[in-house]
Amino acid sequence: MPMINLINAFLNSRYPIIILTVVALITRFAFLSYPAEVVFDEVYFGKFVSAYFDRQYYFDIHPPLGKLIIAGLAALSGFKPGFDFSHIGEGFDAQYLFILRFLPALFSSFFPLVIYLLLMQLGATRKTAFLGAFLTVFDNAVLGQSKFILLDIFLLFFGFLSLHLFLKSQKAVSTLKSYLFLAAAATSAIFSASIKWTGLSFLALLFLMALLEALKRSNIKKFFLQIAILLIVPFIIYCLVFLTHFSLLSNSGSGDAYMSYSFQQSLKGIGNMSFWQKFSELNKAMYQYNVGLKATHAYGSKWYQWPLDARPIWYWTKTQDGNVGNIYLFANPLTAWLVLIGVIIGTLSIFIKNIRKKLPPLFYILLLGYFGNLLPYLAITRVAFLYHYLPSLVFGILMLAILYEKIIAPKLSPKNDLLTYGAMLSGSLLFFILFAPLTYGFLIPINSSLNHFYNFFITLLS
Repeated sequence: MPMINLINAFLNSRYPIIILTVVALITRFAFLSYPAEVVFDEVYFGKFVSAYFDRQYYFDIHPPLGKLIIAGLAALSGFKPGFDFSHIGEGFDAQYLFILRFLPALFSSFFPLVIYLLLMQLGATRKTAFLGAFLTVFDNAVLGQSKFILLDIFLLFFGFLSLHLFLKSQKAVSTLKSYLFLAAAATSAIFSASIKWTGLSFLALLFLMALLEALKRSNIKKFFLQIAILLIVPFIIYCLVFLTHFSLLSNSGSGDAYMSYSFQQSLKGIGNMSFWQKFSELNKAMYQYNVGLKATHAYGSKWYQWPLDARPIWYWTKTQDGNVGNIYLFANPLTAWLVLIGVIIGTLSIFIKNIRKKLPPLFYILLLGYFGNLLPYLAITRVAFLYHYLPSLVFGILMLAILYEKIIAPKLSPKNDLLTYGAMLSGSLLFFILFAPLTYGFLIPINSSLNHFYNFFITLLS
């Protein structure tokens, strides 16, 4: 028992999250410039970031904030444009790749801290918050999507940070602090949506939580003030993002073909379009292109495959001197399946009173966040990929941690609780290590049993 008490005391201290953040930094920044080649969608985002340096207009189906963030640091770091990012596997200067991949890796390193703090705001213990943060650190998909010039980690970071800030606003002692935290939450949520429109789901959750709080406290005046903040602050910031975008892309470029003749002329210094005209046209063009996208992809997948961790995406491959390296995007298999079980239990709890009464009301906001990010793909006809599941996966990790604390742990003895908890942590770590070569792209002998196992595993998931 003294050893159990010692372990519990350590888990309930601040030291584990410090250690976990250090581990996250190591796992994210290790081999960051490897491979020194273009990987998957770096062929697009590398081009878009480079466009800000030669000021040539580009067109992307996503809002520009993510590319602006990466370009900003690149400018401060002395990045020189000129590389065309023409195809996957194209060799590139390792130092410049490190610069362009730096911020996704950095945001990913501190994302587990956001999850830890959010769980604490949800009323979880430090032990439970550590569980959620740990599963996030050692998830292969979260790591894999943040090792390259990709945008999803920014969406996740700002989206879940907005939920944390909103909950802090609800608990703030003073009215001023409450509204300041609310404005910060609105800012963070629109940052997420300004990276990809799917980030709007976080802003929708803020509206819903504000409404539920108003109904609970019968304070309609406060509700309308909150709604005003949640509308005005995001609108201003979203406009400022595009204002910056247009000011930097002042020359004609590859994106001209997607825009009207008047828009094209304005890039040549001839047209006389206002910001609002350009803002409206670009957002309309982005929407129409998203809706009308009919292209297929060999690694596209359906929403119902994602909770099963099915259809991994092949990001990169290289064969050299009898060795082969592959990078695939897939979630940590153990975490993915535990999350699926947690989602099933959480969904059933709606109808089972004995379980429902043990869960905090905010648990169902997380459940809504899970399905709110997943089920819209029922109606989306454009090709989708496993990485679109990442917001739902993280909501699932949050739910799993709370379910363990509120439903599972109370039924176990202290010893069995620690053993079960330890099994989840160690199992997640072992699966992460086992599949790390497919996340980092390590070269392994083609004829090795390990390579045969990986081929079997990928075939199984496909």
